Amino acid sequence: MEQEYAELTCTACGRTVEHELRHVGRLLATTTCTACGHVVEVAPRSMVPAYLHDLEHRVTSKPQRMVRRARRDPARFVRELPGALLRQPAKLTAELWALVRGR
Repeated sequence: MEQEYAELTCTACGRTVEHELRHVGRLLATTTCTACGHVVEVAPRSMVPAYLHDLEHRVTSKPQRMVRRARRDPARFVRELPGALLRQPAKLTAELWALVRGR
């Protein structure tokens, strides 16, 4: 699950502070207020259709993205391709596990 931070206004404490944002794939799963700890979470079951739609888009657009990268920097593309191919199954498994687990 990817994590980043953004300044938001908390619905619980009303303060505008940094919030921890957690994503499953490219979908926002939770926000946590760093001041009071209030968590806003998207129900995992409600995320499944959106996640599957997003995954379908990622898979179908992958060939075009790979061609763009290969044209932009062929040597780097060839050098990094084996590692990228090896990482994808683990990345997908982690996303699915996070969605199923609800965290």
